[in-house]
Amino acid sequence: MSKHLLIATMVASIVYGSAVAGEKEARQTVSVNSPNPTVEEVEGALFPKEISALKDECAQMEKIGLRCQSVIPKSSLDTIQITFDRGSALLTDEGKGFLRSVGAALQRKSGVWKSLAIEGHTDSTGSEAANKRLSKSRAESVKSFLQAEFGLTNIETLGRASEMLRDPENPTSGLNRRVEFVPNW
Repeated sequence: MSKHLLIATMVASIVYGSAVAGEKEARQTVSVNSPNPTVEEVEGALFPKEISALKDECAQMEKIGLRCQSVIPKSSLDTIQITFDRGSALLTDEGKGFLRSVGAALQRKSGVWKSLAIEGHTDSTGSEAANKRLSKSRAESVKSFLQAEFGLTNIETLGRASEMLRDPENPTSGLNRRVEFVPNW
């Protein structure tokens, strides 16, 4: 019976993997917009249970010598609580409070994630070159805070400028001046 279950699991993994593989970069983004989220809320957004289950399934298949065919989507945490003034990369006190929950969640899951990408974003005002620099600076500010407060390592930063607006209907909105966390786990 367990042999049939293993075969069914393999087939399901192959089917699911081919459905997701058509996307350029599959990503499950979860937004946490509470100004003071619990560590558990942040943890659930960064490391969703359904992706964790897929990873565990692939690990089990690889243990018995099979190759996992699933394409496991990345997870990311997006928030409007870490925003920036126009033209600024300085963290607000509210943003630092939110980052304390992020740092604690990352510490608790230190054995799960290998690296973390912090993506900085801007609104549509300013030139593309200036927005690239500013968005990278925003991500660097967050990285510096997490390293200083929590001793976290293996963090890379990316400047996305205004290429992924959170509020495309209002491209100059402060909601677009934010960071997003993408763990590699």
